[in-house]
Amino acid sequence: MSGDRYNVSAVERALDVLNAFTHQRPELSLTDIASITKLHKATAFRLLATLCHRGMAMKNPTTGLYRLGFGVIALSEVAKTSTGFVSQARPSMRRVRDELNETVYIAVRVGDVRISLDQLEGLRDIRRVVAIGTPTPLYVGSTSRVLLAAMPDEEIAAYFARTTFVPPFPGAKVDAPTLWRAIAEIRRDGYAETHNKRIDEGASISAAVRGPANEVVGALTVSVPIGRYTAEVRGRAIEVVTEAARALSRQLGAPESVTGGAIHRFT
Repeated sequence: MSGDRYNVSAVERALDVLNAFTHQRPELSLTDIASITKLHKATAFRLLATLCHRGMAMKNPTTGLYRLGFGVIALSEVAKTSTGFVSQARPSMRRVRDELNETVYIAVRVGDVRISLDQLEGLRDIRRVVAIGTPTPLYVGSTSRVLLAAMPDEEIAAYFARTTFVPPFPGAKVDAPTLWRAIAEIRRDGYAETHNKRIDEGASISAAVRGPANEVVGALTVSVPIGRYTAEVRGRAIEVVTEAARALSRQLGAPESVTGGAIHRFT
C-alpha cells in the first residue's frame, strides 16, 4: 500500500508541475516551478526530467527555461475528440456565429475552474477572442457563473469556503453574497450576462448546455465588443444563445421538459 501511495503522490506532483504553466507564464525556470509547486528543487528537477523524456515538457537549450511539450497538445486533442462535445457543439456554435457575426465559444467546468474548449471567431474586422485551455475561476465572467449556478447549493457553499476571491480589476466587488445574488438571477433568467469596460472592453451572454441526465455539461457563450453591445444586439444575443443551448442540449439527449419552453430554467 505504501508503494501505491508513493505512486499517487508522484503523479499529483507531476500534475502540479504541468499546471504551473499558464498563458501568462508559458516559460518557467526550475526555481520558478519549485516555488509555484512548493516542491524541493531536486524533486522538481527529477519530475521535469521525466516529463521532458515523455514529451510532456521541453527545455529551451538557450535560455534554460521549461515549457509544455507537444505531448500535452496531443493529449488535449484526444480529450476533445473522445468526449465528442466539441464536434457535437460545432454546428450550434456556427449558427450562433453566423447569426450574430460575433465570436462564440464553449467551455466546461474542471474542478474549481472553467476551461474554454473551442471557439469560432466573429466575422467582423474587430472581434473578440478567448484563450483556449486557460483556467478561469468559477466566479469570473458569464461563462463561469453559468457553470457555477448549475452546481448544488451545498457544493457552491463549499467552493466559496475554500476560495480566495481575487477581484478581476481594482474596485470590483467579488464576494459570496454578491455571487449568490448573481446565481439567483441566472437560475431565474436562464442565462448569464457580463459587460465590462474595465477588463477587456467586452460583453457576453452565456447559457447552459445539458446532457441526458439533465446535468450541465458545459456553457455556450457569445462575446461582443462593448462598442457594439446595443440594446438590440443584447436582446438578439439572448434569444440566439439560449435557443442554441437548448438545441444542443436536445442533441445531447437532454429531457424535452428541460429543453422546451421560451428560456431554459435551472432546476
